[in-house]
Amino acid sequence: MVPIALLGAWHVHTRNFIDRLHESGEGKIVVVWDEDRARGKSCAEKYGVPFEPSLDAALGYPGVKAVMVEAATVQHTDIIIKAAEAGKHVFSDKVLAPSTAECEKIREALERRGLSFVVSMEAKANAPYRYAEKLIAGGKLGKVSSAYFRRDHGAALERFLPDYWYDTRQTGGGVTIDLGCHGFYLLNQFCGTPKKITCLMNELCGTGADENSTTVIEFENGAIGTAHTSFVSWKMDNLLEIIGTEGMLVASGTNAAQYRVFLQSRHLPGYETLSPVPAPEYGGNDVLPIVTFARLVKNGEKSDNRYGIDRALTLTRIIECAYESARTGKTINY
Repeated sequence: MVPIALLGAWHVHTRNFIDRLHESGEGKIVVVWDEDRARGKSCAEKYGVPFEPSLDAALGYPGVKAVMVEAATVQHTDIIIKAAEAGKHVFSDKVLAPSTAECEKIREALERRGLSFVVSMEAKANAPYRYAEKLIAGGKLGKVSSAYFRRDHGAALERFLPDYWYDTRQTGGGVTIDLGCHGFYLLNQFCGTPKKITCLMNELCGTGADENSTTVIEFENGAIGTAHTSFVSWKMDNLLEIIGTEGMLVASGTNAAQYRVFLQSRHLPGYETLSPVPAPEYGGNDVLPIVTFARLVKNGEKSDNRYGIDRALTLTRIIECAYESARTGKTINY
């Protein structure tokens, strides 16, 4: 079991990820640091581990081999580089850093010490999206020409997230960098290398950040991807549509109980017309990236291609382009 220091309990996914890590038996949080003492102590108490008010002390805590970075996005660069310099393997929640320049600094620090690294692109573990990737790789949809992904919920309507979640000085942006990132990295996975990016975003409920956003991405292979995301929907939902020259897939739902997958393919008997796919056919969810990370560290492996530094850097670059496009009203070259 890999002993891990939790650096920050800022992120809203922190406790869920820790719970899944502990359930897996692959790793364990042994110490907590957070610049917010009350938040850090609360998290440490929940898991029965010490709270360290000093980042240096947390990095030097006996036995710690790796870190789980769940601090504010704008703090990632300094924290991760410091952890790398201390020789600790790094798991980072997404987004890795607000700029590609910062991501490159992180890459250099990790590679200089030969450390394992995973960025939490957790939607890639979901069964329908893994199934979609398998179909694309097997040529069952032909050449992908169009992909659409939507993720939204009512954070701006109901204000159910912590107040700091709407503070762009901590987050680096609004819904586009938060929920929007899932569509960006999935489209990158399905369609390849981005070429041009155009984004429209606006604010409808006065949070002080973008709350409603649509980004269109042209990819090098000719596919066109669209990522819509919103904090102004009455309930959380996901929708994926992939259209290829020889088939299409539509998937919805936020968890295994809600998943609905429909497929049309000229290569698969029974799916000549758009038809529901039985759950056993698309399978179950993979483990979360934090569990993958603990396994990599335990086995002395550096990364998993789904969650590696190149993927992290591509995501940050797409986000940079989206915000620049929205600000200038122009299409931005990737």
